[in-house]
Amino acid sequence: MILTDVGQQIFDLFRDLGEPGMFVAIAIVIWLDGAAFPTIPEAWLLFIWNAHPDPSFSFGSTLVLVATLASVAGTLSLYSAVKLTGLPKRVQKAMSGYTNWLVVNDERLLVLNRFAPLIPYTGAFIAANNWNIRKATIYLFGSALLKFSAWVTVFAVLRENLVGNLSPWISLALVVIVITASTIVSLTYRKKRKGVPRNDLGSGANLQ
Repeated sequence: MILTDVGQQIFDLFRDLGEPGMFVAIAIVIWLDGAAFPTIPEAWLLFIWNAHPDPSFSFGSTLVLVATLASVAGTLSLYSAVKLTGLPKRVQKAMSGYTNWLVVNDERLLVLNRFAPLIPYTGAFIAANNWNIRKATIYLFGSALLKFSAWVTVFAVLRENLVGNLSPWISLALVVIVITASTIVSLTYRKKRKGVPRNDLGSGANLQ
């Protein structure tokens, strides 16, 4: 509820600016998702899409690009903050150990994490694991672009082919289903991995 209120306040603040205001609002909300706390970007992307009276291809393309850049910027903001202030050795060791416990434990995990959340506060994990920031940025950008493009395409197709007010509700239901499914997949994976002894993981080097 608090996150919903924060997002709503941001959109209300820029609502009167029209399309530019929509882009600024979604950029802030998605930046917060990457830098500070989860804001459910997919739901706000849907909100922006349906708030437009007649979204065009250029509007959708711009929306995807803004969302992608904001997502990457949020993650890199957290990464920079952690690099600047540092992490307690105990925390860094725990984060690094958790990442090494996963089957995919290098920068490629950022792509997987985009669709099945395995690591929270992604920027902090990038810093804790000393991943290559250039490679990480490429993976972050590519996966975000793919994900947001897919969502906007789905929203556009549903809006075009469904009558009346069905499109927003079905789109929202789809968002909820996908987020729930990805969360279940993530939790199930973590539960299964708990049964694998760490010395049997073969160390990440064999998987990279």
